[in-house]
Parts: sequence; C-alpha cells; structure tokens
Amino acid sequence: MAKLDRGTVGTRYATALLALAKERGNAAETLDELRELAQVFAAQPDLGQILTDNRLSLQEKQPILAELKKPFSEQTQTLLQMVYDYKRMVDMPDIVKAYEHLYDADQHIIEAHVTSVVPLTADQQTALKQALAARFGAKTVYLHLHQDPALIGGVVVRVHDTVLDGSMARRLADIRAALTAAS
Repeated sequence: MAKLDRGTVGTRYATALLALAKERGNAAETLDELRELAQVFAAQPDLGQILTDNRLSLQEKQPILAELKKPFSEQTQTLLQMVYDYKRMVDMPDIVKAYEHLYDADQHIIEAHVTSVVPLTADQQTALKQALAARFGAKTVYLHLHQDPALIGGVVVRVHDTVLDGSMARRLADIRAALTAAS
C-alpha cells in the first residue's frame, strides 16, 4: 500500500475535524486552537518528528504529549491523541493548514496577497475587497499588503493558486514578448 503524502493526510484529518466542529457549533473556536497549536509546532520544529519517530521511548513521549494537550479543549486533545496514536504528529502542521483552508472555504473567506508599488489608500483597499469578493464569491476578504517598486505600477493579487497580474512590469514584459515574436 502506498504511503499517503502529508497534504492528503492533513486534508483527511481536517475534513473530519471540521465536520465534527460544525456539528458541535465550535468550528471557529477549533480554528483558534489549531492556530495556537501551529505556533507551538513552529516554535519547536522537531516536535512532530520527535513524537512520531523512535528516538524517545513511549514513557518519554507521554509527558510531552500530556503537556502539549493541556491548554486545549477536549475535542482538540482527542485529535492530538488520535494523531499521536497513528504516528502522524509530524503531519500536525499540515492538518492545521488544511483545516484553515477548509474553514475559509466553508465560511466564504479569502486571503489575498496584494503587491503594489505604493501603499493602497483605504478607498482602494475597499474597492479591491469588493472586486475580489465578487470575483471569488467571498463574503469576507482579508488583504495582506506588500510593496515592490519593481512592479513600476499597478498591482499583483494572489489568492490561493490564482495570480491576477495587473502590473506595468507584466504589461511591458508582454509587449517585449510580442515584439520579439513579431521579429
């Protein structure tokens, strides 16, 4: 039997967790807890591997797992125990990421990474949020704003795997390519 990749594992656990959390009416609270958990794993990058591999005995792992579970709800504690029991703690960051994506899709939330030459005004941000909400069918749009003078003008927007490039740098590159192809 083929080994599942981490993204698939993350999506499977996250799908089940979101269904349970929605049934219990605590999907948003679960997201908050998972984000806290992600911070723990980010601060201790080897934690998942340590709790998955054989470098520590079961007796050495149990107190670490108990401490990890302590601040969380019973639901999240059960998730952690199950992921540990199935030797998938190394996949915990992927489970969190998948839950975030599934939650956002369920709630019609998008996060857009917007790069412009100069900071966008409040009016421009509002207009961009409205346009992105309409294009992607979102109820809520969060903008992550960045500046890059290399764009020359315009904006580049990335939402998940979609890139909307309205920059002058892109337009100039298109013109250059068309002129080169015509010669």
